Amino acid sequence: MQNFIQKFETTIKECWSNPAVSDYKCNTWTYSQIAEEIAMMHLVWKAAGIKHGDKISLNARSSANWAKTFMAVTSGGHVAVQLFNGFTPADAQKFTHHSDSKILFTEKAIFEGMDFETMPQLLAVFDTKNMELLASRNGFAEIHANREELFKAAYPNGLTPDAVEYVKLDMDELCCINYTSGSTGNPKGVMLTVRNISSNVEMIPVHFPYRRGDNYLSVLPFAHIFGLLYDMIACMCTGMHLTVLGMPPAPSILKNALQQIKPHVIMMVPLVLSKMAEYSIGEFVQSRTGKARLEDYTNHPEFCNALRTIFLSYLGGSCEVIVTGGAAIPDDLEQLMITKLDMPLVTGYGMTECGPTISLGHLGHYKLKSCGEVVERMQARINSTDPQKTIGELWVKGDNCFVGYYKNPDADKEVFTEDGWFRTGDLGTLDSENTLFLVGRCKSMLLASNGQNVYPEEIEVKLNVLPYVAESIIVQRGEKFVALVVPNADQLANDGVSAETLKHLMEKNIATLNTQIPAYSFVSNYELREEPFAKTPKGSIKRFMYS
Repeated sequence: MQNFIQKFETTIKECWSNPAVSDYKCNTWTYSQIAEEIAMMHLVWKAAGIKHGDKISLNARSSANWAKTFMAVTSGGHVAVQLFNGFTPADAQKFTHHSDSKILFTEKAIFEGMDFETMPQLLAVFDTKNMELLASRNGFAEIHANREELFKAAYPNGLTPDAVEYVKLDMDELCCINYTSGSTGNPKGVMLTVRNISSNVEMIPVHFPYRRGDNYLSVLPFAHIFGLLYDMIACMCTGMHLTVLGMPPAPSILKNALQQIKPHVIMMVPLVLSKMAEYSIGEFVQSRTGKARLEDYTNHPEFCNALRTIFLSYLGGSCEVIVTGGAAIPDDLEQLMITKLDMPLVTGYGMTECGPTISLGHLGHYKLKSCGEVVERMQARINSTDPQKTIGELWVKGDNCFVGYYKNPDADKEVFTEDGWFRTGDLGTLDSENTLFLVGRCKSMLLASNGQNVYPEEIEVKLNVLPYVAESIIVQRGEKFVALVVPNADQLANDGVSAETLKHLMEKNIATLNTQIPAYSFVSNYELREEPFAKTPKGSIKRFMYS
């Protein structure tokens, strides 16, 4: 297994004049140009006193600058800290501080909601949109202003491929920290090593057509581990031309981008896949004739082949495989894609803690409702008496598995067994071919349709302090999050609040709540309950009774 940083170095040298990364409908950088920008960042950081192992945070939407910055951080021997740009500014500031980051790359609008003076460990803050220096201290601004002179002094004849030499990191050194927690309790920063990233980078092109020189369109957020590895690092280490969509993947936008870029492999979460299917072939699938033919699909191969051709043409016409993960694929979509239309679709399963891959499907061997087979360099077991038939918690270990949560040993003790197995918190079975079938979560964590983890307790603690709320729980209804609310009956009686007034008050509460939480976890509706929730002896709500 090759170190991914060394692989990236080799790729830069061998693909020097090739296009490396583009912002959709904007600028393109060659591998030589990103090598120059990386070299300049390294020189500035070194002059500013940034040392080996220091943390640098990225809290912004995906872009070419995001990708270049991440590769600069890791290839310089520093630790990249990924913060989802959907976090509130207050949460992003908290995690930046918790991670001990020395530099923050973010967006101007996000930074305006932060307080630089209360983050004394930060030397500098940059806007990833144009790499503008937004704030700095301790002479960093002067060093940054002289970056061209630093570069000329280090490379008087310009940067050549032979001069590109990145830090040699041990495979077990910390490489990046990906924050998955929300706004209450201890932040959970998943610590991934060079080995974790390298194992995934080595594996991805073995399973899917990642080929040097091919075009690739990124629609996933880089701050999410799925997007970070599959949409960015693996592409840049392979020598592909990565184009970052950089905008919401609405079907019309995505269709135009795919037809322009013509990728051979496409990664998308089930929600985007569903929307693309509806946009491209929905009118045929939903028509009376179409429904009848699909119901009797074995006797209408021409109709199914036509739908398949139309859908793949919407994906650019060159797609060899569609990979979906990050959330469960709906049964009706899976039946349509696999059973009836025979699409080149595979599913996968992973977690941030496994950087992310645990299992992947194989073309031509799709098993309905499965998450694919456990991948190489990973072991899996079901903690039950009969792993093939009796549901139990999935435990994993191997080269993809993280080393712990940053500054959170209590959380480590909860998830690792004494002999090193990671308790995923997911329930399922594992068949004789090592195919994984999951049925749900052990705990209360919810999964947004974009694959982002949502912790209901963090929403509830905010909702429970709003007017006339006694207690609440957040549940999932399809793709939506709904608040089940027990009003404070005594307070309602004392204030003489009518049923109609209570309705307006709760609607206002939900609106207020949504201003305090990330957009991916917005609560869409509420349901009032008259009786208090059933509780365990220690006072915890029995969530399984309300899910």
